[in-house]
Amino acid sequence: MLVSAEADIIAPMAKRQPKIALVHDYLNQYGGGERVLEALAEIWPEATIYTSIVDEPVMKTWLKLDLKRVKTNFISKLPFAKTLSKHYFFLYPLAFRFQNLGDADVVISTSSYAAKFARGKEGSVHIDYIHTVPRFLWGYDTELARYYARWFDKFLAPLYALLVPPLKWILRKGDYSAAQKVDYFLANSQEVRSRVKKHYGRDAEVIHPPVDTERFKDEGQKITNEVKDEKEYYLVVSRLGGYKRVDIVVEAFNKLGRPLRIVGVGPQLSYLKSIAAPNVELLGRLDDAQVTQLIKTCKALVFPTHEDFGIVPVEAMAAGKQVIAYRGGGALETVVEGKTGVFFDKQTPEGIIEAVGRFERLKVDPQEARAQAAKFSKEVFKKKMKEFIEKVSKK
Repeated sequence: MLVSAEADIIAPMAKRQPKIALVHDYLNQYGGGERVLEALAEIWPEATIYTSIVDEPVMKTWLKLDLKRVKTNFISKLPFAKTLSKHYFFLYPLAFRFQNLGDADVVISTSSYAAKFARGKEGSVHIDYIHTVPRFLWGYDTELARYYARWFDKFLAPLYALLVPPLKWILRKGDYSAAQKVDYFLANSQEVRSRVKKHYGRDAEVIHPPVDTERFKDEGQKITNEVKDEKEYYLVVSRLGGYKRVDIVVEAFNKLGRPLRIVGVGPQLSYLKSIAAPNVELLGRLDDAQVTQLIKTCKALVFPTHEDFGIVPVEAMAAGKQVIAYRGGGALETVVEGKTGVFFDKQTPEGIIEAVGRFERLKVDPQEARAQAAKFSKEVFKKKMKEFIEKVSKK
């Protein structure tokens, strides 16, 4: 009888699924990182989500998950936390290090900065899905640096010049140390995997981020094959920050005279409007349905950024569209030259003009683009993530 009773207790324990905690840098903008978080939240609907701050008006509009699942750390309680969130950058590592993650068996952080500092209970496993090493710490160009350079020179530049270099040195050491305590790294691209190896001395398995290819699938095929826009246009979908290099696209199409539509907001919006010729339209922020329709009916997507991965090119291919991309970063892992797009080698207007000419002479099959995009679907991402978590949880 004793043996039977012990078996009754042990059997359910053996079948118990590991308790998951999800950790994310911040929820004050919506982009590729937040789409990763959404997919993870779908895989583990019971998981609590831990972050630093939540901008609820923005997130309620865009983020497709219940904000009641989210717990914030002490960053959210600092004065003017939402407005001055980036000025508190030196406190984020501390905030995540001491955030209580409850009794989670597996911690999955999605980070481009400080979420990797999170620590679970004794014996828990920490997997960091890394979008990039912190750009501002490791010498990569950032939108933030250009934003401050333009607007805050007169007020904060002298103070930043004095304080930021020693702070960066301290934060780099802390970032490296935190990376050594992560059990497993998952990188969103080979580009990021190489950065993880270079700066942390750690290897990473690549699982590309999820792309909602389904939203382009059927209707996109119909439009591509049957409908021609009377005014065929090229398209850019991007944050309008300096390192995104949308400025060179505007300059190129000013010279080409071909219609160009740009979706996005950011620090360079006013500047781009000031230099744009009449054939260039800046549309600002649009919702997913509007962006989907623009992608479906564009002639091609122009992608000028050296991006860590780059979801928009995959979305364009899911609609059967070609991509004119800078030859660097994640685009090299998604765009197939001559079949799903063309590359340009220098981030200059002249490079784009030459690439547009090659694209317009190219004969392409939209089905090849769709087949390539399918490799990066949300379903593929979720399957690979579940398999990885199950594998490491059994060790």
